[in-house]
Amino acid sequence: MSELLDFLLLHEDNFRRVRLPSLYSDFRSQRAINPDGYKSNLSAWKSGLTHAARAGLIPGGKDILLLRTGESLLQALETRELGRPLALTPVIVAAVEEGHMIPLPDFLNSPTSIYERKGAGPPWSLVSWALRQIGLIRVQSIKLDRPKGSYVLVENVEEVATEVIRAMNLRLSRIDRVVPMKMFAAEVAKTLDRSSALTDDDLRILLVYLSRDKSYLAYNAQVVKLRGRGERSPELTIEDTNIASLKSLVADLNVQLETLTLKMAELDHKVRSAVANKNRAMALASLRSKKLYESISLRRSETLSQLEGICIKIEEASDQVEVMDVMKASSNVLKRLNAEIGGVETVEEVLDELRNEMNQVSEIGAIVSEAAQATSMVDDDSVDEELEALERQDQARSEEEAVIETKKRLELLDMVPSGLAMMLKESVVEKLQPEALDESTHAVGRLSIDSDETRAISRKRSQELAKPMEAQQTS
Repeated sequence: MSELLDFLLLHEDNFRRVRLPSLYSDFRSQRAINPDGYKSNLSAWKSGLTHAARAGLIPGGKDILLLRTGESLLQALETRELGRPLALTPVIVAAVEEGHMIPLPDFLNSPTSIYERKGAGPPWSLVSWALRQIGLIRVQSIKLDRPKGSYVLVENVEEVATEVIRAMNLRLSRIDRVVPMKMFAAEVAKTLDRSSALTDDDLRILLVYLSRDKSYLAYNAQVVKLRGRGERSPELTIEDTNIASLKSLVADLNVQLETLTLKMAELDHKVRSAVANKNRAMALASLRSKKLYESISLRRSETLSQLEGICIKIEEASDQVEVMDVMKASSNVLKRLNAEIGGVETVEEVLDELRNEMNQVSEIGAIVSEAAQATSMVDDDSVDEELEALERQDQARSEEEAVIETKKRLELLDMVPSGLAMMLKESVVEKLQPEALDESTHAVGRLSIDSDETRAISRKRSQELAKPMEAQQTS
């Protein structure tokens, strides 16, 4: 069993072994008698082949964006029990009609976006079905065991493009957005977590899609320029080509220095081994070679340092250009806004008019207030007199209540001995309000605490209180 078939059986739910007989059969007849089963088989094959290609398991190459149909694919799908799939061609035809797959030449040579073509008119499957229904075309018998061609897998292209854009968006400066083609291919492979670089066909498909359908980059054989912030579609310039050449040279020098470092380490080991073995001639030869490589490495390091300095200066100049562009755009915006305002004189006129209008509002408000006071039907003097009368009535009522309360307390004092009564009366008199003090004093003066009647009542009540106490002592 091939690696492709193992992948389908292991990772695709629609490729369960109980479904394999239906998937490997010539299920074209189900299109009329069992449309749901027919569509289910088509979907299972399209999904399985797309995912297998994404995993790099389609025979004929290591493409992940391209499906190559033919003898090698049929051999990889062949089983001992069921043989080869008999309806692979209808699967490819349906996928092409639905836009899931596009023949490679059509994809690469199309001047318009694949998304514009999808909405250009009714799909061919609908048109062909209608023509068959009215008898204008007949279904021709074709061999279903040899579908040949290369087809771009749109779903895989979209997924890979999304990952690449997400990774490349981290490049912010202009010099970072200009990438040599080799470095771009290596960066894409790293983004996709692949041990090997993309195939040439995959790289072409990705570049065409990102350039034509996403307007994300512009490219030629040597350089790729990514879209910057605020750009609709990037354009390559001579400066971009020169920057790419400079970056390629810097990358090459770094590789050469790594090689020279390894070579010097190897020669140093030989020198030490020759000295340990008392082989003077070998030691001298290895030492001369080491010195030669050291001098070459020193010159390459100096060159690399100069080129890196140039790259830094170019990046600074590029940043300054972007800053100036932003400042120019900001200046134009301010000019348009100031033109809409009309200048300082217009602002002063507007403010003067605003102050005048506000003063008029204040004057109108004052006039309205005076008119309201003049037309008022209420006499303020009569209101004040009525309020004073109410206050006098309330004060008189309070004094009367205080006198009544004083009388009640003095009546209670008649029930206690004369000395204690005098103290309580004084306490009551002290608590009276000043307003009621004169009248309460006059009422107290009318009472005689030392009268005979008062003393008789006090002695009588004292005797009555003493009797129970004597009885208690006797018992």
